Amino acid sequence: MIIRFWGTRGSIPVPGRRTLKYGGNTPCVEVRSSENKLLILDGGSGIRELGKHISSLDEKDISIFISHYHWDHIQGIPFFTPLYNPLNKVTFYGISSNGLTVEKEMKQQMLPNNFPISLDEFKSDTHFMELNKNIAYDINGLKVETFILNHPSPTLTFKITEAGSSFIYMTDNELNIDNVQERQNDTFLRTMNKDLIAFCSNSDYLVHDAMFDENSMLDKKGWGHSSNVSLAQFSIMANIKNLVLFHYNPDYDDSKIDIILKETKLFLNRQNSNINCIASKEGLEIKI
Repeated sequence: MIIRFWGTRGSIPVPGRRTLKYGGNTPCVEVRSSENKLLILDGGSGIRELGKHISSLDEKDISIFISHYHWDHIQGIPFFTPLYNPLNKVTFYGISSNGLTVEKEMKQQMLPNNFPISLDEFKSDTHFMELNKNIAYDINGLKVETFILNHPSPTLTFKITEAGSSFIYMTDNELNIDNVQERQNDTFLRTMNKDLIAFCSNSDYLVHDAMFDENSMLDKKGWGHSSNVSLAQFSIMANIKNLVLFHYNPDYDDSKIDIILKETKLFLNRQNSNINCIASKEGLEIKI
């Protein structure tokens, strides 16, 4: 598999000089199988540039997996140029949310009060497929497993496996930490996240929400995001080989993300962990 990052930011795009290193676009990740089959994870603002790239390759069969329908994960979809080519087949995969199907969720953001054109303007052969939580699917020769996350809106993680190698995309997830101390506690963390630990166990790559540093989590309980330190400890418990920080706070500039990466690596080293930790950035390519 080849993984490419087109958007790594959370909540809202933040272009400018302060975000040049890691990027300012909201979540979008490209996955290529060994046979060059394409999967796209989320449709944040990063999907706009990915769409232009795909169009240049004259690619016709496109699968888009949506983790959930918060604005930062779907705001780029109306600007995804392959949707306007009648020769293309585009399939959206997602979970029903608040009684709305995937198609209805997509229509919501393109109602007249929200956007100048409707979903009916799409010219491609467009399909909408409902996913169930905690189920495995075979998509384009890739095994795609789902798990429901801890987030205010129903949110799926995707574990993608090919030839024994696994990659997990887990954005917008709040790891359960000690509610009394409001800080990372090993016993509480392991107990309250045991099913998620089992889901992630021994994976080659985990791309996970690292929205906040540890101090910022003190007044962000219930927001549906995680701190870098709790994430690092979770990764140790799940025996992850490579940890990729993702979904950065829009208020964090490149220098702040540098600090968060350094802090995360330091924590892992102090725990005598061999986990390789990197920070996702636009243009980053990972071969698994």
